[in-house]
Amino acid sequence: MVVEATDSFVRVCEKLDELRFKGTVNWDPLGRNIFGNPRLKASTRLLLFWLCSIIDQFYGYVTIWTTGEKAMLKLLEGHPRTFSAVRQKIRNIRRDGKGNVMGDIFTNGEKFALVRDDYRRIRNTFEFLTQYGGPDVGLDVKFVKVLGELIFGCYGKNGVFKMAYFLDGWMFSHIPVLTDPSPAELQRFRDKPRKRLWMFMMLLRRDPAVLNLLKEALIEVYGGESGSVLFDTWSAQNKFDPKEIELPGDMWNQRLFKALLSELPAFFKLKPKETARELALKYDVSPSVFDVTFELGANKCRFMECSLCPFGDNALCHKGKENFCSIVDWLFPYYVKDDYGKICSPENCPIGKDLGKGMCTRQIDREITH
Repeated sequence: MVVEATDSFVRVCEKLDELRFKGTVNWDPLGRNIFGNPRLKASTRLLLFWLCSIIDQFYGYVTIWTTGEKAMLKLLEGHPRTFSAVRQKIRNIRRDGKGNVMGDIFTNGEKFALVRDDYRRIRNTFEFLTQYGGPDVGLDVKFVKVLGELIFGCYGKNGVFKMAYFLDGWMFSHIPVLTDPSPAELQRFRDKPRKRLWMFMMLLRRDPAVLNLLKEALIEVYGGESGSVLFDTWSAQNKFDPKEIELPGDMWNQRLFKALLSELPAFFKLKPKETARELALKYDVSPSVFDVTFELGANKCRFMECSLCPFGDNALCHKGKENFCSIVDWLFPYYVKDDYGKICSPENCPIGKDLGKGMCTRQIDREITH
Protein backbone atom coordinates (compact mmCIF):
# COMPACT_ATOMS: atom_id res chain seq x y z
CA MET A 1 0.00 0.00 0.00
CA VAL A 2 2.89 2.35 0.81
CA VAL A 3 4.48 1.77 -2.58
CA GLU A 4 1.16 2.15 -4.41
CA ALA A 5 0.32 5.44 -2.70
CA THR A 6 3.81 6.82 -3.27
CA ASP A 7 3.83 5.76 -6.93
CA SER A 8 0.49 7.46 -7.50
CA PHE A 9 1.65 10.61 -5.70
CA VAL A 10 4.82 10.86 -7.78
CA ARG A 11 2.96 10.23 -11.06
CA VAL A 12 0.51 13.03 -10.28
CA CYS A 13 3.37 15.41 -9.46
CA GLU A 14 5.20 14.45 -12.66
CA LYS A 15 2.15 15.08 -14.83
CA LEU A 16 1.28 18.39 -13.19
CA ASP A 17 4.90 19.48 -13.51
CA GLU A 18 4.95 18.51 -17.19
CA LEU A 19 1.74 20.43 -17.90
CA ARG A 20 2.96 23.40 -15.92
CA PHE A 21 6.00 23.88 -18.10
CA LYS A 22 4.23 23.21 -21.36
CA GLY A 23 2.56 26.54 -20.97
CA THR A 24 -0.76 25.13 -19.79
CA VAL A 25 -0.73 28.05 -17.38
CA ASN A 26 0.29 31.53 -18.47
CA TRP A 27 1.43 34.40 -16.27
CA ASP A 28 -1.47 36.70 -17.00
CA PRO A 29 -2.33 38.74 -14.97
CA LEU A 30 0.93 38.19 -13.06
CA GLY A 31 4.23 39.76 -14.08
CA ARG A 32 2.65 42.20 -16.50
CA ASN A 33 5.70 44.46 -16.65
CA ILE A 34 8.09 41.52 -16.86
CA PHE A 35 6.31 39.86 -19.76
CA GLY A 36 4.30 42.59 -21.43
CA ASN A 37 5.64 46.10 -20.93
CA PRO A 38 6.82 47.29 -24.38
CA ARG A 39 8.53 50.33 -22.88
CA LEU A 40 11.06 48.19 -21.03
CA LYS A 41 14.10 46.57 -22.60
CA ALA A 42 14.36 42.80 -22.30
CA SER A 43 17.42 43.21 -20.07
CA THR A 44 15.44 45.48 -17.71
CA ARG A 45 12.56 43.03 -17.58
CA LEU A 46 14.93 40.17 -16.83
CA LEU A 47 16.53 42.08 -13.95
CA LEU A 48 13.01 42.88 -12.72
CA PHE A 49 12.23 39.16 -12.82
CA TRP A 50 15.30 38.47 -10.66
CA LEU A 51 14.31 41.11 -8.11
CA CYS A 52 10.79 39.71 -7.83
CA SER A 53 12.20 36.21 -7.46
CA ILE A 54 14.51 37.02 -4.56
CA ILE A 55 12.09 38.90 -2.32
CA ASP A 56 10.50 36.68 0.29
CA GLN A 57 6.97 35.53 -0.35
CA PHE A 58 5.27 36.13 2.99
CA TYR A 59 2.65 37.98 0.99
CA GLY A 60 1.71 35.06 -1.20
CA TYR A 61 2.49 34.30 -4.82
CA VAL A 62 0.00 36.67 -6.43
CA THR A 63 0.99 39.71 -4.36
CA ILE A 64 4.67 39.26 -5.14
CA TRP A 65 4.06 39.23 -8.90
CA THR A 66 1.62 42.16 -8.86
CA THR A 67 2.20 44.67 -6.05
CA GLY A 68 5.73 43.38 -5.50
CA GLU A 69 6.53 43.66 -9.20
CA LYS A 70 5.43 47.31 -9.23
CA ALA A 71 7.63 47.98 -6.19
CA MET A 72 10.68 46.38 -7.79
CA LEU A 73 10.04 48.33 -11.01
CA LYS A 74 10.03 51.49 -8.89
CA LEU A 75 13.60 50.68 -7.86
CA LEU A 76 14.66 50.41 -11.51
CA GLU A 77 13.08 53.69 -12.62
CA GLY A 78 15.63 56.18 -13.87
CA HIS A 79 18.18 53.41 -14.54
CA PRO A 80 20.07 53.68 -11.21
CA ARG A 81 23.81 52.96 -11.29
CA THR A 82 24.34 52.47 -7.53
CA PHE A 83 22.49 51.11 -4.53
CA SER A 84 22.48 54.54 -2.90
CA ALA A 85 20.20 55.74 -5.71
CA VAL A 86 17.89 52.80 -5.07
CA ARG A 87 17.96 53.29 -1.31
CA GLN A 88 16.48 56.77 -1.70
CA LYS A 89 13.32 55.18 -3.09
CA ILE A 90 12.83 53.01 0.01
CA ARG A 91 11.00 54.82 2.80
CA ASN A 92 10.77 54.22 6.55
CA ILE A 93 14.02 52.25 6.65
CA ARG A 94 14.25 50.53 10.03
CA ARG A 95 15.47 47.39 11.79
CA ASP A 96 13.15 44.62 12.92
CA GLY A 97 14.86 43.92 16.24
CA LYS A 98 16.76 40.94 14.84
CA GLY A 99 19.29 42.94 12.86
CA ASN A 100 17.34 42.83 9.60
CA VAL A 101 16.86 46.11 7.75
CA MET A 102 13.34 46.73 6.49
CA GLY A 103 11.60 49.46 4.53
CA ASP A 104 8.56 50.44 2.50
CA ILE A 105 8.20 51.11 -1.22
CA PHE A 106 5.25 53.20 -2.39
CA THR A 107 3.84 52.96 -5.91
CA ASN A 108 0.67 54.82 -6.91
CA GLY A 109 -0.65 54.79 -3.38
CA GLU A 110 0.18 51.11 -2.76
CA LYS A 111 2.69 50.16 -0.08
CA PHE A 112 4.96 47.17 -0.37
CA ALA A 113 6.91 46.44 2.82
CA LEU A 114 10.24 44.68 2.50
CA VAL A 115 10.37 41.87 5.04
CA ARG A 116 13.13 39.77 6.55
CA ASP A 117 15.97 39.43 4.02
CA ASP A 118 14.39 41.37 1.12
CA TYR A 119 16.35 44.56 1.71
CA ARG A 120 19.67 42.72 2.05
CA ARG A 121 19.20 40.71 -1.14
CA ILE A 122 18.26 43.81 -3.10
CA ARG A 123 21.30 45.61 -1.71
CA ASN A 124 23.57 42.67 -2.54
CA THR A 125 22.31 42.60 -6.13
CA PHE A 126 22.83 46.31 -6.78
CA GLU A 127 26.20 46.49 -5.03
CA PHE A 128 27.57 43.55 -7.00
CA LEU A 129 26.29 44.82 -10.34
CA THR A 130 27.66 48.31 -9.58
CA GLN A 131 31.17 46.84 -9.28
CA TYR A 132 30.81 44.42 -12.20
CA GLY A 133 32.15 45.57 -15.58
CA GLY A 134 32.47 49.16 -16.73
CA PRO A 135 30.74 52.16 -15.12
CA ASP A 136 29.08 53.25 -18.36
CA VAL A 137 26.98 50.10 -18.70
CA GLY A 138 23.50 49.89 -17.19
CA LEU A 139 22.91 47.47 -14.33
CA ASP A 140 20.28 45.61 -16.35
CA VAL A 141 22.79 44.96 -19.13
CA LYS A 142 25.36 43.89 -16.53
CA PHE A 143 22.89 41.40 -15.10
CA VAL A 144 22.40 39.76 -18.49
CA LYS A 145 26.18 39.68 -18.96
CA VAL A 146 26.50 37.91 -15.61
CA LEU A 147 24.04 35.26 -16.75
CA GLY A 148 25.84 34.93 -20.08
CA GLU A 149 29.19 34.53 -18.34
CA LEU A 150 27.80 31.82 -16.09
CA ILE A 151 26.14 29.97 -18.97
CA PHE A 152 29.42 29.97 -20.88
CA GLY A 153 31.51 28.95 -17.86
CA CYS A 154 29.32 26.48 -15.98
CA TYR A 155 27.82 24.12 -18.56
CA GLY A 156 28.37 20.42 -18.19
CA LYS A 157 28.12 18.17 -15.15
CA ASN A 158 26.64 20.02 -12.16
CA GLY A 159 26.09 23.01 -14.45
CA VAL A 160 22.85 24.10 -12.80
CA PHE A 161 24.36 23.66 -9.33
CA LYS A 162 27.43 25.71 -10.25
CA MET A 163 25.39 28.51 -11.77
CA ALA A 164 23.18 28.67 -8.68
CA TYR A 165 26.30 28.57 -6.48
CA PHE A 166 27.81 31.63 -8.15
CA LEU A 167 24.54 33.57 -8.22
CA ASP A 168 24.17 32.86 -4.53
CA GLY A 169 27.66 34.07 -3.72
CA TRP A 170 27.65 37.08 -6.00
CA MET A 171 24.19 38.52 -5.50
CA PHE A 172 21.85 36.47 -3.31
CA SER A 173 23.99 36.00 -0.19
CA HIS A 174 26.98 38.17 -1.11
CA ILE A 175 29.62 35.60 -0.17
CA PRO A 176 32.78 36.12 -2.27
CA VAL A 177 33.39 33.20 -4.64
CA LEU A 178 36.11 33.32 -7.28
CA THR A 179 36.83 29.72 -8.24
CA ASP A 180 34.78 26.69 -9.21
CA PRO A 181 33.33 24.92 -6.17
CA SER A 182 34.61 21.52 -5.09
CA PRO A 183 32.13 18.64 -4.82
CA ALA A 184 32.12 19.11 -1.05
CA GLU A 185 31.37 22.82 -1.41
CA LEU A 186 28.54 22.07 -3.82
CA GLN A 187 27.04 19.61 -1.36
CA ARG A 188 27.21 22.16 1.46
CA PHE A 189 25.58 24.72 -0.80
CA ARG A 190 22.88 22.23 -1.76
CA ASP A 191 21.96 21.79 1.89
CA LYS A 192 21.44 25.51 2.49
CA PRO A 193 17.88 26.87 2.50
CA ARG A 194 17.76 28.85 -0.74
CA LYS A 195 14.10 28.67 -1.70
CA ARG A 196 13.95 31.95 -3.61
CA LEU A 197 17.15 31.22 -5.51
CA TRP A 198 16.02 27.76 -6.57
CA MET A 199 12.65 29.10 -7.68
CA PHE A 200 14.50 31.57 -9.92
CA MET A 201 16.63 28.76 -11.35
CA MET A 202 13.61 26.54 -11.95
CA LEU A 203 11.64 29.20 -13.80
CA LEU A 204 14.69 30.44 -15.73
CA ARG A 205 15.44 26.93 -16.93
CA ARG A 206 11.95 25.59 -17.56
CA ASP A 207 9.18 28.18 -17.78
CA PRO A 208 8.34 28.98 -21.45
CA ALA A 209 7.64 32.68 -20.83
CA VAL A 210 10.82 33.18 -18.81
CA LEU A 211 12.89 31.29 -21.39
CA ASN A 212 11.56 33.56 -24.14
CA LEU A 213 12.52 36.58 -22.05
CA LEU A 214 16.01 35.21 -21.43
CA LYS A 215 16.53 34.55 -25.13
CA GLU A 216 15.39 38.06 -26.03
CA ALA A 217 17.68 39.59 -23.40
CA LEU A 218 20.75 37.55 -24.44
CA ILE A 219 20.29 38.52 -28.09
CA GLU A 220 19.74 42.15 -27.10
CA VAL A 221 22.98 42.31 -25.09
CA TYR A 222 25.26 39.85 -26.91
CA GLY A 223 23.95 40.19 -30.45
CA GLY A 224 22.00 37.71 -32.55
CA GLU A 225 24.58 34.98 -33.12
CA SER A 226 26.32 34.99 -29.73
CA GLY A 227 23.06 35.45 -27.84
CA SER A 228 21.45 32.52 -29.65
CA VAL A 229 24.44 30.29 -28.92
CA LEU A 230 24.27 31.14 -25.21
CA PHE A 231 20.54 30.47 -25.13
CA ASP A 232 20.92 27.14 -26.94
CA THR A 233 23.62 26.16 -24.45
CA TRP A 234 21.35 27.00 -21.51
CA SER A 235 18.43 25.12 -23.08
CA ALA A 236 20.38 21.94 -23.86
CA GLN A 237 19.61 19.21 -21.34
CA ASN A 238 23.06 17.64 -21.76
CA LYS A 239 24.68 20.95 -20.75
CA PHE A 240 22.30 22.15 -18.03
CA ASP A 241 20.34 19.17 -16.74
CA PRO A 242 16.99 20.27 -15.23
CA LYS A 243 17.17 17.25 -12.92
CA GLU A 244 19.79 19.19 -10.94
CA ILE A 245 17.28 21.85 -9.90
CA GLU A 246 16.60 21.64 -6.18
CA LEU A 247 13.19 21.86 -4.55
CA PRO A 248 12.24 25.55 -4.24
CA GLY A 249 9.46 25.03 -1.67
CA ASP A 250 9.84 24.35 2.03
CA MET A 251 7.13 24.12 4.67
CA TRP A 252 4.34 23.84 2.13
CA ASN A 253 5.97 20.67 0.83
CA GLN A 254 6.51 19.44 4.35
CA ARG A 255 2.79 19.75 5.01
CA LEU A 256 1.90 17.83 1.87
CA PHE A 257 4.46 15.07 2.41
CA LYS A 258 3.16 14.66 5.94
CA ALA A 259 -0.45 14.44 4.78
CA LEU A 260 -0.12 12.28 1.66
CA LEU A 261 2.78 10.05 2.56
CA SER A 262 1.49 9.29 6.03
CA GLU A 263 2.86 5.75 5.89
CA LEU A 264 6.44 7.02 5.76
CA PRO A 265 8.49 7.32 8.96
CA ALA A 266 8.08 10.71 10.63
CA PHE A 267 11.78 11.58 10.41
CA PHE A 268 11.62 11.15 6.63
CA LYS A 269 8.42 12.93 5.71
CA LEU A 270 9.23 15.94 7.92
CA LYS A 271 12.29 16.75 5.85
CA PRO A 272 10.87 18.00 2.54
CA LYS A 273 14.16 18.55 0.71
CA GLU A 274 15.48 15.13 1.70
CA THR A 275 12.16 13.49 0.87
CA ALA A 276 12.07 15.17 -2.54
CA ARG A 277 15.66 14.09 -3.29
CA GLU A 278 14.98 10.49 -2.32
CA LEU A 279 11.84 10.33 -4.45
CA ALA A 280 13.56 12.14 -7.34
CA LEU A 281 16.46 9.69 -7.27
CA LYS A 282 14.15 6.68 -7.14
CA TYR A 283 11.88 7.88 -9.96
CA ASP A 284 14.57 9.62 -12.04
CA VAL A 285 12.99 13.08 -11.88
CA SER A 286 14.04 16.48 -10.62
CA PRO A 287 13.31 17.32 -6.95
CA SER A 288 11.67 20.46 -8.31
CA VAL A 289 8.86 18.26 -9.68
CA PHE A 290 7.40 18.33 -6.19
CA ASP A 291 7.17 22.11 -6.20
CA VAL A 292 3.74 21.72 -7.77
CA THR A 293 2.69 21.00 -4.21
CA PHE A 294 3.44 24.62 -3.31
CA GLU A 295 0.76 25.98 -5.59
CA LEU A 296 -1.59 23.04 -5.99
CA GLY A 297 -1.47 21.04 -2.83
CA ALA A 298 -0.19 22.09 0.56
CA ASN A 299 -0.63 25.78 -0.10
CA LYS A 300 -4.38 25.13 -0.24
CA CYS A 301 -4.48 22.91 2.82
CA ARG A 302 -4.04 25.89 5.10
CA PHE A 303 -7.53 27.07 4.18
CA MET A 304 -8.86 23.56 3.53
CA GLU A 305 -9.54 24.46 -0.10
CA CYS A 306 -9.87 20.86 -1.20
CA SER A 307 -11.57 21.77 -4.46
CA LEU A 308 -8.23 23.15 -5.64
CA CYS A 309 -6.16 20.19 -4.52
CA PRO A 310 -5.36 17.49 -7.10
CA PHE A 311 -4.81 14.90 -4.38
CA GLY A 312 -8.21 14.91 -2.66
CA ASP A 313 -11.71 13.92 -3.70
CA ASN A 314 -13.22 17.33 -2.89
CA ALA A 315 -15.68 16.02 -0.30
CA LEU A 316 -14.36 17.69 2.84
CA CYS A 317 -15.24 21.34 2.32
CA HIS A 318 -17.30 21.17 -0.86
CA LYS A 319 -20.02 18.65 -0.21
CA GLY A 320 -22.36 18.49 -3.17
CA LYS A 321 -19.70 19.74 -5.57
CA GLU A 322 -17.57 16.60 -5.69
CA ASN A 323 -17.70 16.46 -9.49
CA PHE A 324 -16.00 19.79 -10.00
CA CYS A 325 -12.49 19.82 -11.35
CA SER A 326 -9.91 19.81 -8.58
CA ILE A 327 -7.27 21.54 -10.71
CA VAL A 328 -9.36 24.13 -12.50
CA ASP A 329 -6.74 26.83 -12.92
CA TRP A 330 -4.18 24.47 -14.41
CA LEU A 331 -6.07 22.23 -16.76
CA PHE A 332 -8.71 24.62 -18.02
CA PRO A 333 -8.46 23.58 -21.68
CA TYR A 334 -9.75 20.12 -20.76
CA TYR A 335 -12.90 21.15 -18.91
CA VAL A 336 -16.19 22.81 -19.79
CA LYS A 337 -17.63 25.85 -18.02
CA ASP A 338 -21.06 26.09 -16.49
CA ASP A 339 -22.73 28.53 -14.12
CA TYR A 340 -20.91 27.11 -11.09
CA GLY A 341 -17.43 26.42 -12.32
CA LYS A 342 -15.81 23.71 -14.40
CA ILE A 343 -17.08 20.16 -14.40
CA CYS A 344 -14.59 17.34 -14.22
CA SER A 345 -14.27 15.32 -17.42
CA PRO A 346 -12.16 12.29 -16.41
CA GLU A 347 -12.11 10.85 -19.92
CA ASN A 348 -10.28 13.96 -21.14
CA CYS A 349 -8.10 14.57 -18.13
CA PRO A 350 -4.40 14.44 -19.09
CA ILE A 351 -3.46 13.22 -15.63
CA GLY A 352 -5.54 10.07 -15.89
CA LYS A 353 -8.86 9.00 -14.48
CA ASP A 354 -8.94 8.99 -10.66
CA LEU A 355 -5.15 8.93 -10.43
CA GLY A 356 -5.12 11.38 -7.56
CA LYS A 357 -8.47 10.56 -6.01
CA GLY A 358 -8.51 9.46 -2.41
CA MET A 359 -4.83 10.13 -1.73
CA CYS A 360 -5.40 12.96 0.74
CA THR A 361 -5.57 11.75 4.35
CA ARG A 362 -7.26 15.03 5.38
CA GLN A 363 -5.12 14.98 8.49
CA ILE A 364 -3.46 18.31 7.87
CA ASP A 365 -1.07 19.67 10.47
CA ARG A 366 -2.24 23.23 10.96
CA GLU A 367 0.75 23.94 13.20
CA ILE A 368 3.14 24.04 10.25
CA THR A 369 3.64 27.60 9.09
CA HIS A 370 5.73 29.26 6.40
